[in-house]
Amino acid sequence: MKETPAPVQKALYLKLTGISPIIGQELCHLASIDGDHSANELSDTELIHLHHTVSLMMEDVAGGNFIPNIVYRRGEPVEFASVPLTCLDGGDYETVTCDNISILLENYYSEKSALTRIRQKSADLRRIVQTALERNYKKYDLQIKQLKDTEKRDKYKVYGELLNTYGYELAGGEKQLKCLNYYTGQEITVPLDPQLTARENSQKYFDRYNKLKRTFEALTDLTEETRTEIEHLESISTALDIALKEDDLVPIKEELTEYGYVKRHYVKGKKPRITSKPFHYLSSDGFHIYVGKNNYQNEELTFKIATGNDWWFHAKGIPGSHVIVKTEGRELPDRVFEEAGALAAYYSRGRNNDKVEIDYIQKKHVKKAAGGAPGFVIYHTNYSLLAEPGKQLQEIE
Repeated sequence: MKETPAPVQKALYLKLTGISPIIGQELCHLASIDGDHSANELSDTELIHLHHTVSLMMEDVAGGNFIPNIVYRRGEPVEFASVPLTCLDGGDYETVTCDNISILLENYYSEKSALTRIRQKSADLRRIVQTALERNYKKYDLQIKQLKDTEKRDKYKVYGELLNTYGYELAGGEKQLKCLNYYTGQEITVPLDPQLTARENSQKYFDRYNKLKRTFEALTDLTEETRTEIEHLESISTALDIALKEDDLVPIKEELTEYGYVKRHYVKGKKPRITSKPFHYLSSDGFHIYVGKNNYQNEELTFKIATGNDWWFHAKGIPGSHVIVKTEGRELPDRVFEEAGALAAYYSRGRNNDKVEIDYIQKKHVKKAAGGAPGFVIYHTNYSLLAEPGKQLQEIE
């Protein structure tokens, strides 16, 4: 061990039979040694401490003291071991124990396989969404630029009005008119075409103003349409991130089909059967919490499942799931607000952030956006909290 220049955690699984890379990392963590440090640079004290740590783990294994566990990161299984992996404790990581190694291996590899399959099946949908998003991003940027170009329209209107007011002072052939701008009380210089009369210059400016005004009005509507379409596509992209099962992709594909992004192929108008259901959690205080996986489920949860005094949660200003807490006529403890907020943060585009601002409000104050896509709502006078993304609660099947 002392002779190798390899990192300590790598040297452990290279030199010791039965040690995996993650166990090498765990041993370094337990021994308070930097696993990336070169093994040949360890001090005698560090080597003794590391040897002692390895011996203790071997004694546990020899004594049958196993704690089979799978470590998940944001819902995806990333590691498994027969001993606790304290090096992956907290933060984005969640540990689930299993009754025995056989169950552990079956669960780990079946979940890994399911995730691989769903990623393969969702690849086409992601490509469709991403292509549409990139097209709309470019269109939106161009529209904003064109909209900015119309900001000078009011200046042309003022030029035209001032020429109508002061044009009688011109003899003809001038390149500019200096006069008092009665809107600001300051002197202003109005550029002129010397080939035109004051009235013709005035009309030219009014023509420019009217053209830019029409462009502004048209672009304002078009820009809002593009922005709305971007928000819709981003919400579908987030739903694809949330999808964990193949059934979860069916309503997403149906929504893309309904809005014309995917061509419909089913026979005789028969829609595909949708079996995907919202996530269902039980709070620490016994309140039922539901989380929509896609826009259709968000719509159903908010306007069919939730009643007036139930609480509604959503990540502020970014795509994410609707989270509903059923109150059953009871007042919610503070802890329930925190747990629901954590779920709303986790099932949103901000799940990788340290903190996410969450809006929450009673369902009776949430209204469907007029003409909006499924799951799009409006609300006012909401409360807000900062939540750390997480799903520490046990999901109910």
